[in-house]
Amino acid sequence: MPSRILQFVVLLGMLSVTALEGHTATETPDEVAQQIQMLIDESAKLAANQPERSIATARQALALALSSGTLEYELTARAQLGDALRRHSAYAESVAVLEAGLAHPATPETRAARARLHYYRGRVAWNQGKYAAAETTFLAVQREAEALNDRWLLAHVLNNRGIVASNQDAPEEAIALYRAGLGLAEADGDDELRPKILNNLALLLHEQGEVEEPRAMLQANLALRTANGNRRGIANALVNLATIETSAGNHTTALELNLQALALREALGVPRLLASGHMLVARSLTALGRPAEALEHLDAAAVIGDPLESHELWSNIYTAFSDAHAAHGDYRQALDFQRRAEREKQLVYGEKTAVTLTKLREEFAAEKRLFEISELKAEQERQAASLALTHAELSRTSQQRYGLAVFIALGGIAVLAIIGRQRTQARAEKRILEETRRARDAAEQATALKSRLLDLASHDLKTPLIGIMMTADLIKREGRADPHVGDRIEAIRQESQRMFELVQDLLDTSESETGELKLRPESLDLAQGVGAQIPEFTDRAARKRQQVRFRVEEPDSCRILGDPARLRQVVENLVDNALKFSPAGSTVWVTVHGGARVRLEVEDEGPGLTEEDRAALFQRFRRLSATPTGGETSTGLGLSLTHTLVSMHGGQLFADSTPGEGAKFVARFPPES
Repeated sequence: MPSRILQFVVLLGMLSVTALEGHTATETPDEVAQQIQMLIDESAKLAANQPERSIATARQALALALSSGTLEYELTARAQLGDALRRHSAYAESVAVLEAGLAHPATPETRAARARLHYYRGRVAWNQGKYAAAETTFLAVQREAEALNDRWLLAHVLNNRGIVASNQDAPEEAIALYRAGLGLAEADGDDELRPKILNNLALLLHEQGEVEEPRAMLQANLALRTANGNRRGIANALVNLATIETSAGNHTTALELNLQALALREALGVPRLLASGHMLVARSLTALGRPAEALEHLDAAAVIGDPLESHELWSNIYTAFSDAHAAHGDYRQALDFQRRAEREKQLVYGEKTAVTLTKLREEFAAEKRLFEISELKAEQERQAASLALTHAELSRTSQQRYGLAVFIALGGIAVLAIIGRQRTQARAEKRILEETRRARDAAEQATALKSRLLDLASHDLKTPLIGIMMTADLIKREGRADPHVGDRIEAIRQESQRMFELVQDLLDTSESETGELKLRPESLDLAQGVGAQIPEFTDRAARKRQQVRFRVEEPDSCRILGDPARLRQVVENLVDNALKFSPAGSTVWVTVHGGARVRLEVEDEGPGLTEEDRAALFQRFRRLSATPTGGETSTGLGLSLTHTLVSMHGGQLFADSTPGEGAKFVARFPPES
């Protein structure tokens, strides 16, 4: 019986395909175009509430367009499919679909369709947190939309450029872009775009301290979304109204609005929106003093957001985790998540900086073109004047009757030319001297500024840090605090110690530059000194379940002439660096070799060094390409200072590493004579 059913299904499928092929073959190109457009329109309508059906319908449109063999139909269908995939957070597939369309050669017939492909490519870049690429794309699309007089595309790209400007802390520019886009959308009766711009503009005005106009805009946005039956838009409107309630201190109302939005987003099933929805509910719960419930929602947000490549989303999730743990009294976890949030923010700020640089480059290029044009015009005028002068001189010369007069005239011209050349050379030398003076003044100012900053580090930072550390130690020794307070005091002490070490590295680096860093050498046993220091790394290693192992070879010949305090810094920096970049559960080996050249070796199981790392390994403020495995910070000073200290002892510091197989740093010291 099952085999007969299977045969029937296969036969039915074959008949359907045959019918479709026959039907397509008999249709006119206009009818095919109408079918493709109907499928595209249907996909667009389904995008807000039924994203999976929207994607399936867009795939049908693309399949039909490909079978038609018409490139314009294909590009239009690819634009819709790429956008539908983007809305469902399928960014990689969206990029592949859009790039396949853009790979076709550009033609006048496909210009409008290609512009929309570029627009959606910019939208994907924005969703992925690639802000520089998005801004560059949107600027190009705006110029193309203006050239094509495509009001729909122009209104949409103005809205997205407003989002970029808002993200780049340029509110006035963003408001102007939003209002321009809103004017086009209202004039065209675009009820799909109008609520989007109303939403973005309202939030920005609210950030500027306004209340009534943003509230009215969000209510109008919600009414339009409800009328359209756009569940995704309704959820966004509810979330943004919750933002206003939160700022007003109405956290219970904000929680109710965020829960309504989360229910709608769960029905939609879009990962990015769902992760964000859980995160917003968690924030409201934290504000209401319910951190345990908040952490449950944040765990859900982390699971959903794990495959998404959005630094901005993860920055918000980590910040919410930090707030919830702090409200729960777990300050160590709160600090850890705050560090993670800061790392994600740095990636976001890096993209923002790239956007700013893109704008500056464009402005510079425009100014450079104007300058070059003005220079060409001036040069043409100078050449014309020179030709006129030469012609006049020749005319006067030809009228002279006597050779002596001609000789005197030519001699005078030669003298004038020599004088003019000398004056030009003098002006050039004066200009060079002035530029040199300005450069010297700038360098002196930079040196003075560095000195002032180092004074700040020495006095205004180092002194209070010592006070904080001593106070934390005193409270801990008194033992009167409960265990929770004790944990917090320990966290304060550890973070203060890290800051103190950073300030000390900065001061030591400055002293090494100015030649003020001095050694106080004495005879010592390097193996004994290092061995006594190893237990200090136990707590630090335990945070990531790491181990620090110590061994000595040829222990009877390990004496050197060195500064004990500075050698402790060498060991501290090398072992700290190894722990920082090694994975959890790994082992760091510290070995001292005696003999003709006493050696200190620190070997880790980290990612190793790239060629780029090795080329700039001991340069100041150069960070390694690898990322610390436990959220630690890196200033780029430790290895540079260590190299200087080893060299001052008459030794050499070098690294032996293969990418993916860890790194071994070796410091060689001359033995005590």
